[in-house]
Amino acid sequence: MDDESYESIFKPVIEKVMETFCPSAVVLQCGADSLTGDRLGCFNVTTRGHGECVRFVKGFGLPMLVVGGGGYRIRNVSRAWAYETSILVNQEVSNNIPYNDYFEFYTPDFKLHLVPDKDLKNDNTKEYLEQHKYVGKERKLWNGLY
Repeated sequence: MDDESYESIFKPVIEKVMETFCPSAVVLQCGADSLTGDRLGCFNVTTRGHGECVRFVKGFGLPMLVVGGGGYRIRNVSRAWAYETSILVNQEVSNNIPYNDYFEFYTPDFKLHLVPDKDLKNDNTKEYLEQHKYVGKERKLWNGLY
């Protein structure tokens, strides 16, 4: 699962949720175990892909409470949350991690943005993702709830 695949699922699902429930505020949980290099997950999503999802939800113009979540490579979790925070406060940030007490945790490149793992293949075809985007809607129809 790469940035493009993740966004192709995330955006239409969230759009439908917003349309269906018409919330007056959003609580967005930004778990980071979908990031490339996570020890638990097997996704290949970058900080930029994660950030695009935050930007998309922010675009609805609703009050937001944004909280953290999972993620098992702390150095990547902190990268994602720093970038997502910059999006939320409309502040561009450098890709270079500034020197700090934890600087050595950001080896080898000391960069904010993650690079996808070139060896991690994305087996999710566009057809497969399209087919699974609508499972939730079909379940509601089957249960007579839609």
